[in-house]
Amino acid sequence: VQIVPDGIEAEDAIFMPSVETALSLVHDAHVRLGENVAVYGQGLIGLLVTAILSMHHSTTISSSKQFCSVTAFDALDDRLAMSSKMGATSALQPQTAGIAGPFDVCIEVSGNPRALQSAIDNTSNNGRIIVGSWYGNTDVALKLGIDFHRSHKTIQTSQVSTIPSTMTGLWNKERRFALTWALVRSLQPSRLISKRTTLTDVQEAYELLDGGKEIAICFKYNK
Repeated sequence: VQIVPDGIEAEDAIFMPSVETALSLVHDAHVRLGENVAVYGQGLIGLLVTAILSMHHSTTISSSKQFCSVTAFDALDDRLAMSSKMGATSALQPQTAGIAGPFDVCIEVSGNPRALQSAIDNTSNNGRIIVGSWYGNTDVALKLGIDFHRSHKTIQTSQVSTIPSTMTGLWNKERRFALTWALVRSLQPSRLISKRTTLTDVQEAYELLDGGKEIAICFKYNK
């Protein structure tokens, strides 16, 4: 149970778990000043990852797009438009990744194996690929041939449930919760709500989300 801090609107507060997930991904990516990052997938979590990364990238340094860039990839134009509003340096169709890259870090939150392959292919040698997608029982076929074998790239999964052991000397869930609420206050993620409805339309709402036709749906409860 989390107590909503004073001054945070209810429609922003409902995004707290999603913001924590995005923060966990950014922590796992361990992006250093000057590194270029790609975020594959601009659904709710991807947009929040883009926003958090963009908060910490200097516009002065990144103006040349040689350092500190945040490149967002998605196949849907409305999501790319929102990526730009959330601070992405560039918001591009996935097929352009080979031209836009390579990247020091790629964060994959698309749920699409082709995006994961693109993230692997377009990460620089010695770079990092952070996988936030949950593929469930789906078999994922990847090409990990000689180029990958020689690349010293790191593929790491990311999951929000626990604090990674490498961070527990400084971080615990309480500290991350506190930072998450601060990010909720700053980002005002309610601007990502693309539809408001009631629980009577819950089936339609989930079908719209599953089909990529909405970014975030807010359910209104009758008093």
